[in-house]
Amino acid sequence: MSKQLIEKIKKGIVVFDIDGVLAAYEFGENCHYASIWDEAFKSETDNPYCQINPLPKLQQFIQGMDPKDVYVCSVASPFEIDAKGGFVTRNYNIRKENILFVEEKSKKIEVLKKIKEERGEKQIAIVDDTVKTLDQIFNQGGFLTIHISSFFDF
Repeated sequence: MSKQLIEKIKKGIVVFDIDGVLAAYEFGENCHYASIWDEAFKSETDNPYCQINPLPKLQQFIQGMDPKDVYVCSVASPFEIDAKGGFVTRNYNIRKENILFVEEKSKKIEVLKKIKEERGEKQIAIVDDTVKTLDQIFNQGGFLTIHISSFFDF
């Protein structure tokens, strides 16, 4: 099923989360979390997103899509925005104007609705690693919800 689903979403608009999706969630030494998160963002060239590698399967998938149909929607505090955005543009060549940030996960549905309003001709899918977020979006109706694990056997 995953291959069919992945092929289906290629024909539409795909919105990716960053943490746990485009970026492996590996920010601490031998763990998933940086203990002093806000202090970890010293500069554009010295932050947690400078040490993270992109995921080759997602790079390949995104390269096969029309750039205007690839978006990012991620939760970020003000001090994270430049680091996260830089990671995405460096590693996935996603257009800066298609990288959108929200203050909390529940706001992602508003971003999807805005994209739908602007680009209503195509189906919109969101790829996330948080089931609760996907459930909330699915329950709003009108969007395809894809857990990142669907890409594992692509």
